[in-house]
Amino acid sequence: MEASQIFMFALQVITTLVLGLIGWSVKSAISDMKDAIKKNAFDIEKVKTELSDLKSDLPLVYVLREDFIRTLNNVDKQMRDMNGKLDKIIQLKAGKEG
Repeated sequence: MEASQIFMFALQVITTLVLGLIGWSVKSAISDMKDAIKKNAFDIEKVKTELSDLKSDLPLVYVLREDFIRTLNNVDKQMRDMNGKLDKIIQLKAGKEG
């Protein structure tokens, strides 16, 4: 074997090894990407489920601002009515005593 043949053989072996390593790296990277995509899809479905649960629970857990204001106005009206009735009772009592 001549030196040029040995050099060519060594070059071919090195080239084959380098291409094999590159191919393995690319395959590994693609596999990792596929796994990450599957995990992301699973996480997205989980978030969708949690969001759906939150949407269904919101009316039971929280009150709308308008509903709160309406209810508070009703409570205020009832308190004013009670205050007026108490004032009448106090005036009647004061009138009977005096």
